Amino acid sequence: MLGKLLITAILGGIVYFLWRKQQSESNALTETTGNSRPALTATNPKPPIKLIFSGVLAVILLATAAWMVYDWKDQRTLLEVKVITPNTANINTYQVYKKDLQERGFKTRDGQLIRIANSERMEVRRLDVH
Repeated sequence: MLGKLLITAILGGIVYFLWRKQQSESNALTETTGNSRPALTATNPKPPIKLIFSGVLAVILLATAAWMVYDWKDQRTLLEVKVITPNTANINTYQVYKKDLQERGFKTRDGQLIRIANSERMEVRRLDVH
């Protein structure tokens, strides 16, 4: 995720510097030809590109931060996993974080690594711990 954010920031910076280069070239061209029109510049101000760019960048950063916090909280959701063995009717219950739950196994809160056999069944439900 950090890579995507960095790529976005780099691209935004490149666009900004290219825009600045184009602005400086057009200003140099105007100065060399002598066709400067101060009255036109005063009545037609430049668009606030810096403000727009800063606003878009701020929105992107805030959205990214909000998504990262949401994902972090979601991955730390506490789940109750029941492993049911049909041959012996044995039921074992474990507490697992969502980030540690996989298709055929999981890691418990205590650090115990559990693998599920093909004959076993796994039931998962969310624990509402407040």
